[in-house]
Amino acid sequence: MNSYPMSNKWTKHQTPMRRLLMLVVILCFLNGALLAQSSTMSLQQSIDYALKNSPSMNGTLYDVQIAQLETEKLLGIGLPQLSGSLQYQNYIDLPTSVVPGDFFGAPGQEIRLQFGTPHNMTAGISASQLLFNGSWLVGLQASKAYVELQNKNVQLSELELKQKVAEAYSLCVIAERNVEILSNTKAVLAQLRDETAALLQAGFVEQQDVDQLTLNVNDMDNRISAAQEQQKLTNNLLKFTIGMPLTEELVLSQKATDLMGNAAIDGSSFSADANINVQLAENALVMRELALKNEKAKLLPNAAAFYNLQSQALRQEFNFFDSSKPWFPIQLWGVQMNIPIFTGGSQNRAIQIAKVELEKSKVTVQMAKEGASLAYQSAKINYDFALKNLTTTEQSMQLAQSILDKTNIKFKEGLSSSFDVSQSTSQVLQAQGNYVQAMLSLLNAEVALKKALNNL
Repeated sequence: MNSYPMSNKWTKHQTPMRRLLMLVVILCFLNGALLAQSSTMSLQQSIDYALKNSPSMNGTLYDVQIAQLETEKLLGIGLPQLSGSLQYQNYIDLPTSVVPGDFFGAPGQEIRLQFGTPHNMTAGISASQLLFNGSWLVGLQASKAYVELQNKNVQLSELELKQKVAEAYSLCVIAERNVEILSNTKAVLAQLRDETAALLQAGFVEQQDVDQLTLNVNDMDNRISAAQEQQKLTNNLLKFTIGMPLTEELVLSQKATDLMGNAAIDGSSFSADANINVQLAENALVMRELALKNEKAKLLPNAAAFYNLQSQALRQEFNFFDSSKPWFPIQLWGVQMNIPIFTGGSQNRAIQIAKVELEKSKVTVQMAKEGASLAYQSAKINYDFALKNLTTTEQSMQLAQSILDKTNIKFKEGLSSSFDVSQSTSQVLQAQGNYVQAMLSLLNAEVALKKALNNL
């Protein structure tokens, strides 16, 4: 078979083609590397991320900005107001006045006269200054109180968001812990199945024993698969809660044991006045006090000063830009005062309504304080119970594991059956499930207690 040399044309174009292929490979690699980037976060980092990226928090912050702008808008009403005007009039027909002819030596006749010029232009500037208005002064105080109220709403939103993030993070770490526990249990059962399969080859056990253990291992595989899917769901829930795109990868840097490693929470620092809901109720009470003050201020007189300067041009032709033609000034200033005298009793009724609303707000504040105390006591009881329940379920899980280990030893020695192993495994799984649920309950109870203490 003859061999032919490679053509120079192919050799000449081979190097650029290789470079292009290498460039494509590198770009694909870099793209994959970027897509594979992940964020590793602790609970506190997740909370900080949520406070910056959560849509609900951004909406609350916009409300604060609007409240601040409304305050500045109301403040501007009390500052000097200045405006300019320019008006041009063209009379197609001048106004006609009819006067008795007696004034012009024509008794009994009517004389028709037209006064004015067909082209008129007026340019002016006016200024006003509010001297006193009780409602405006009270409204300015109310607007500042409203800003404070919106700031409290931001604090409430932050507290609720922290709670949601903490609960979502707890679900994630518990889901991870559940997978770990099930995987460890499966490893023990798989090892026992393999050892039993070896004993079957030696003729020391029956096929039923191997089948029973294989059934247990398969059941563990299904449980682990379900737990892994649950882990993915909780991870997506956490990303959604903190405002992270679901396409990004989120890795948790803390375990369930890390979150439960805190010392017992000191409840002596509880104060109903520090509760955000109580503070909101108190802010609402301030708003009601200002509303009553505003209704009373409506009975007071209000005064404002004004100044007007105008200049008129009256022309027979449109020649307003002719500087030789005259402009006639008009200038005045004054003070205007409005004094309420009689409102038919409606304003007095408005004052009475404001007083009733104020008393209602006082009751709301008291109820908010009692509700805060009740919420704290309930959270403290749930936390104490969850703490004890975790200890009990952990002991039960360890005891069930010890029973399973002893049953496995007896099974290897021929003193128990595979059915006993299966029954002990079921007890371990139930104890593990109770332990996982107890961990979640404790984490949620701790979050609820911290929220009641306002230290999330």
